[in-house]
Amino acid sequence: MSEGKSPWGSSGNNNGNNGGRGNSPWANDGGNNPPRKPQQPADLDNVIRGFKDKFGGGSGGKGGSGKGLAGIPLIILLGAVLLIGKSTFFTVDQQEEAVVLRFGEYQRTVASGLHFKLPNPIESYHKEKTREIKKIDIGGNISQSEMLTGDENIVEIDFSVLWRISNLEEYLFDVKDPDTATRAVAESAMREVIGKHALEGIITTERLSVTTDVKKLMQETLDEYNTGVQVVEVQLQKAYVPPAVVDSFRDVVNAAQDAETAINQATEHANKVIPEAEGTALKTIQEAEAYKGKEVAEAKGEAARFKLVYREYKAAPRVTRQRMYLETMEKVYENADKLILDSEGNGVVPYLSLDELKRKSGGK
Repeated sequence: MSEGKSPWGSSGNNNGNNGGRGNSPWANDGGNNPPRKPQQPADLDNVIRGFKDKFGGGSGGKGGSGKGLAGIPLIILLGAVLLIGKSTFFTVDQQEEAVVLRFGEYQRTVASGLHFKLPNPIESYHKEKTREIKKIDIGGNISQSEMLTGDENIVEIDFSVLWRISNLEEYLFDVKDPDTATRAVAESAMREVIGKHALEGIITTERLSVTTDVKKLMQETLDEYNTGVQVVEVQLQKAYVPPAVVDSFRDVVNAAQDAETAINQATEHANKVIPEAEGTALKTIQEAEAYKGKEVAEAKGEAARFKLVYREYKAAPRVTRQRMYLETMEKVYENADKLILDSEGNGVVPYLSLDELKRKSGGK
């Protein structure tokens, strides 16, 4: 750059003319005091010359110098815009949610899409896949698999838990390690539920009931701890008797089956005997009631007959007495063999009525 073309005027020594001192911003102060920034004009010229070379201004020409200087603020502005945009705008995928932190403190949770925040380090964000289903497998070793049932037997349980993040704020900030907490809650809930069921039901017909109870208990516990976790499903993979106690378990099952057989037989016998006894009792009661009715009726009839006879006796005592005597003798001798003696004592003649003859001849 020529001396006449410099934007700061002459860069010569301090003994130059007054015009040179007037044009330079670092000129002497009245010629008496030393310059405030010695050697600064030369350094600035070098910086300007470097920018001109870098951005195409060249080392000479007035037009080249103007082009390089005009490009400097535009590039700086563009870089600043890109830097600010990168730190203030962010995107969240469909499977994700994000939390925005201001100086490390939670501010808000945002869903999928394009979002704005204050530049770093004022605000930052953290993303998690909240719609992704995660899986925890529990079992496979004795310490996790062996559990005590409600009827004091041992069973080995292998199961899986499917879960997802339901509240990102709670998941990140309320629990130190939510994944480990979910595993611990799952194992604890399974042990509690298994302790309320019998072994036979666990390995046969109550598997669905067990998983339903475990899911409910897990969700209640996780909500109580504010883990931000939702239990989607509990899957019971294996439920079996440990090999060491298989023989004992078979003995218990056989004993239970024998007891059930005995109970069924006793129930069958009871169902047969009890109705018969109830029928006999009812028949006896009915016969007693019939006998009672008969005796009462006969007694009432005899009383009524006695009253009639007494009334006739009062009216005609002699005739009534004779009639009563004859009726009594008729009853006494009704079935007795009879002999007739004549008044002269000449012989005994048996008395045979026509009815008696018919009876002895066989009804002919």
